[in-house]
Amino acid sequence: MDNNRQGAKASIIALIVFIGLWILLPSAVRRLNKEAFAEFQAPAIQLLSKSRDLARYWELRSRSTEDLVAAGRDLARINATLELKLQAMEDIRKENLRLREMLRYPTSTDYLTVVARVATRDTSSWWQRMLIRKGRNDGIRPGCPVVFGNRVVGRVTTVHLNISEVELVTSPAFRCTAFLEGDDPPRIVHVSGVASNPFTTGRAKVSVIQPDYTPPAGQVAKVVTTGLGGVFPAGLILGTLDGGVTSTAQGNLKEAYMVPSKNLDTIEEVSVLVPKYPTAGEILMSPTDRIKLEEFK
Repeated sequence: MDNNRQGAKASIIALIVFIGLWILLPSAVRRLNKEAFAEFQAPAIQLLSKSRDLARYWELRSRSTEDLVAAGRDLARINATLELKLQAMEDIRKENLRLREMLRYPTSTDYLTVVARVATRDTSSWWQRMLIRKGRNDGIRPGCPVVFGNRVVGRVTTVHLNISEVELVTSPAFRCTAFLEGDDPPRIVHVSGVASNPFTTGRAKVSVIQPDYTPPAGQVAKVVTTGLGGVFPAGLILGTLDGGVTSTAQGNLKEAYMVPSKNLDTIEEVSVLVPKYPTAGEILMSPTDRIKLEEFK
């Protein structure tokens, strides 16, 4: 019995010493340990994700020839339709550039698109994030917006060599400014993630809504980005209002809940928008932070 008590006492002392060292160690050492652990588990995460893709590939190979021929015909029709839409979009882009040149309107920040597969996702009550199979070696930097088409998925928070962590729009740490559909003239509202239960759909809260705002009748109001802050381009869809708009406790403003525009639990591939030129936030960085940023370029 005495040996068991001594062993338990030694374990408690060792735990206290470890916690004390962890608190007293410089943040650089803790960051290094975190980076080393992330790089250590990165190959296993990538292998698991690629094995799922391989299983899906062989599942499709096992289908009959008739199913593949029918899928090929449907794909050909879709491709023909998309080619017409791409041509129309190219004409609109050229017209937009011509009008900007005539008005001498400043062009928006250009982005490089990096397509990445989703490795894992964590949508518990505390974490609303996903890991993607692209990282520092692919030019991704912290703060880059992550989208699916014209829909916002989240933004990159941490970048490693071959994987990156993405904070979803439903994460409690997510913050963004937005416009509401039907608000004329458009006024800025605030979007923030909300902690949710593990078995429920993640949501965000839209606050600072003006008291005279009324959602469009007969349709669900969209929430779009403003382009302010230098993170997300303007006009991307954050989500749609979930339910009605209610007044706050003070009664001077309104608030509502928002559901993401894309099902984040089933998405398998995303696009990371990497700015070609330094953003306003990167220009205001300290010289030390700029040196760190150069490592990602």
